[in-house]
Amino acid sequence: MVPHTDVATTATATGAPLTEPTVEPLAHDTEPARPIGRDAVRAALVRAATELIVERGLSISVRDIAARAGVNHGLVHTYFGSKDSLLVAAFDDINERAAAQRTPDGYPPVDLARRRNGEVARAIARVMLEGDHGVFGQHPVTTSWRDALLRDHPELSADEANEQVAIAATLGLGWALFADHFCRALGVDGDARAAADRRVAEYVHEIGGVPRADRR
Repeated sequence: MVPHTDVATTATATGAPLTEPTVEPLAHDTEPARPIGRDAVRAALVRAATELIVERGLSISVRDIAARAGVNHGLVHTYFGSKDSLLVAAFDDINERAAAQRTPDGYPPVDLARRRNGEVARAIARVMLEGDHGVFGQHPVTTSWRDALLRDHPELSADEANEQVAIAATLGLGWALFADHFCRALGVDGDARAAADRRVAEYVHEIGGVPRADRR
């Protein structure tokens, strides 16, 4: 599995371009459209919480979330009971989006952590930095990845499969978080940056045992 990238297209390990969905941020300098109805309000609050977690971390207030969603802050308690429950719902939503991008055989795309402006990588980093592991205790992508490895490589022990996934996932997440910073610092751009992205994808394929699309 391999946050933030300003490009909408990245290269896979095979060199073929992979088009990522471009996610436009909300126009926060204008009054957000007010959602109407229970489902719309819940969805707006989850979306707002997700955006603010990625931008600021977990120390956001109920009023911050409600203002971003365009609803009265009392509706957080009406529909979720507490801020913590809303944060759990936001992380569940992040997990569901990530899990939906798995291949039918259970593997993640190698650039998963870079998609949606690095949502997965940034959310995990926020939780790790702030020490609150309770809201993000589930990682369905890594568990299905490990199970796929054990299915396809019966010679591996459970410990070996866990090790491969942990190393490959950490590499992908770390590259997604820090690549822009260090590439700027070192003047790595253009073709050199694209080559570095491909190399990291190749490492994730190799270490994590992720089959390439043309070999499935």
